[in-house]
Amino acid sequence: MQNPREEIAGVVSLLTATDNPETQKAAVARYYAVDVAFKHPLCEVSSSPGSRDQLLGILQWYRVLSPTIKIQTNQVTYDEEKAQLFLDISQEFHIRWSPFRAAPARLLVHLSLRPSVDDPNLLVISRHEDFYHPDDFSTLLLPPLTPLVKALLHMGTLASNVNARIFGLLGYWNANNTKIQQLRPPTESEKSHA
Repeated sequence: MQNPREEIAGVVSLLTATDNPETQKAAVARYYAVDVAFKHPLCEVSSSPGSRDQLLGILQWYRVLSPTIKIQTNQVTYDEEKAQLFLDISQEFHIRWSPFRAAPARLLVHLSLRPSVDDPNLLVISRHEDFYHPDDFSTLLLPPLTPLVKALLHMGTLASNVNARIFGLLGYWNANNTKIQQLRPPTESEKSHA
């Protein structure tokens, strides 16, 4: 990529939603480093010579599982100095044999870039990480489970608050009810005296 911020949405579409396996294979060869690392909630590829071929197999299986993928890149943040891309993506992934209707799921994608070995003016993806919230992940795989996952998340919130109160009464991490002072970060002189 010469301009990652502008090109990445098209690259994502080529990698995940193309209707042609040859186009997908060519996109993987063009946009990923040969020793790419990949991390996803269900699989992981360690950086090694030829690891790009393992990633291609994952992306090919992704298309076999879902012949109709709708994907939209909602937001792109590019840190040019660190060669890092952060993508907010929405996708509809319908598993081929599932009787359930596809539902949109969100994920955050973190891409680390580096200059290509073949052309130092082009950037390739050297590390790819996909992050999902539990409810979005359940929406992706089995949409009817999403309300149950959301209920479990709310139960986790309730349990955290109940336990915080109980353990606060027992003297663990207890904030007293005095007036809270305006918070400010410590100055350099305060840090050096601490």
